[in-house]
Amino acid sequence: MLQVLTIGFVVSYLGSIPPGTINITSMQLSIQQQKRAAFFFALAAALTEFAYAGVTVRFQLFLSEKPLFTQYFQLITAAAMILLGFINLLTKKSENSILTRKLSLKGRNGFKRGVILGLLNPLTIPFWLTVTAYLQANGWISLQGSHFWLYLCGISTGTFCLLLTVNKLGARFAHIADNAFLVYRIPGIFFLLLGFYTATTWLLGQ
Repeated sequence: MLQVLTIGFVVSYLGSIPPGTINITSMQLSIQQQKRAAFFFALAAALTEFAYAGVTVRFQLFLSEKPLFTQYFQLITAAAMILLGFINLLTKKSENSILTRKLSLKGRNGFKRGVILGLLNPLTIPFWLTVTAYLQANGWISLQGSHFWLYLCGISTGTFCLLLTVNKLGARFAHIADNAFLVYRIPGIFFLLLGFYTATTWLLGQ
């Protein structure tokens, strides 16, 4: 149980580092000294992540019960990992620092803003579909019974803590987010290695 919770937390925390609308907004709220709004914004974004990940993982569990999907489960996971790897490697760094980007914050309610931006971030669906499939394929997690909810709690908590970290770092987060090698290249290489390893393991087992 602790392993499922910990893995969900770690993967979510690290997976939320690449700069996007949510963590950049959290950073800007911090810079503007809107600490209370930043806290509720992070809470809302984490709860939205919980919902998105819940639907995604349920869908992945549904697919895992299908004979055809089960037969090529590892190969499909490997292909998705390799695709994520290439996407990260081909992502180009913006010429301007994220500190120079202007975001128009609508409304005064940080929680409401977090929900809106969380719902407008559907990229979490393919991410969690791929990552969860990989973790299951390699026996790192089991999502039976209460483990499913613990996994989602780990994911949501990881997102929340990352946004609190961004809020704490404030402008210093820009130095991390502007580092293309750290944010995109290393994860890209990591996904490629995992993908090719999984594909090789599947091929050798045939």
